[in-house]
Amino acid sequence: MEITSKLSNFENSIYLDKISKSIRDLNSTTDTLLFAQQMVSLSALLSSFDRNLDNPFPGIDENAQDPTYFIAAYFDTKNIAESLWVYRIVRSLTRYILLSDRFYETGNKRYALLAKQVHKSVNELLRSGLDVQHLIYSINYLLGQFSAFWKFEHIIKRRILKNYTFSYAEIRHFNLAKSSDASLVYAKVLDAKLPSFNENVALVLHYNQALLDIQDDWEDIEDDVQEDMPNIFVMAAVENVPYNRIKKSRRNIIRQVVLAGTNPSTGTVSRLVNELQTSSNRVSIPENFAFLKFLSDRYADTLKRKIFPANF
Repeated sequence: MEITSKLSNFENSIYLDKISKSIRDLNSTTDTLLFAQQMVSLSALLSSFDRNLDNPFPGIDENAQDPTYFIAAYFDTKNIAESLWVYRIVRSLTRYILLSDRFYETGNKRYALLAKQVHKSVNELLRSGLDVQHLIYSINYLLGQFSAFWKFEHIIKRRILKNYTFSYAEIRHFNLAKSSDASLVYAKVLDAKLPSFNENVALVLHYNQALLDIQDDWEDIEDDVQEDMPNIFVMAAVENVPYNRIKKSRRNIIRQVVLAGTNPSTGTVSRLVNELQTSSNRVSIPENFAFLKFLSDRYADTLKRKIFPANF
């Protein structure tokens, strides 16, 4: 599979050599902290290489440069070209979902038009691979399935605005529905290309995305309240603090008001983080994807340190 870019042949060769060395170093690392540091370096390298390929959405792409799928592809195939192809497809699909998400949040049709352009480019990439053209139809179908989440999100938003409260089951279901793009869509790209892939790998990818979405909710509490967007910390808090009180709070104290209603060290969100981490650890996956479980622990432990640092 050919790797093309806007770089000169010499520059292209330098980038590919750097990426090859970075992924080989990652593959030989046994220290978990070093692995995490090398992942960050690889992400920056891929992002830099990617910008020279095509980057019309710099703001969106800040959330679309996760190297996890590239690493999974390389660990299972040992093929840089195949791994970059997987990375680009998943990156583009992430762009599509993030742009569509912004459309459903804002109603701005510009985001819908941009998402349509990205979807078209994904199909063009898939047509270039003779062994994966079936993904055009299956991914279109799966994106349609995931789009039901945005309608569900609006239902949750209406309930929040009416000061309804949410059970643990409802909050858990919302989080897993929000993160289901990992197992529904992105994992299917791996399934089409990787010899050792199975549905258990998709399950761990789903749990990891759920943990990352919790982290996003943690970072976006103030913005989500000001924009009336569902956030699991807010959903947990409204059992004890009415949403209209949270909404009326000054921006600089919104987080304080939300956390006062959530009991972060023993409450709903803590329970969900622990459940996702435990569930990931219980799933049996091929050795080539074992690093995904390390990521589960890292994401969960990072959340615990941020949300309830008193326990650490």
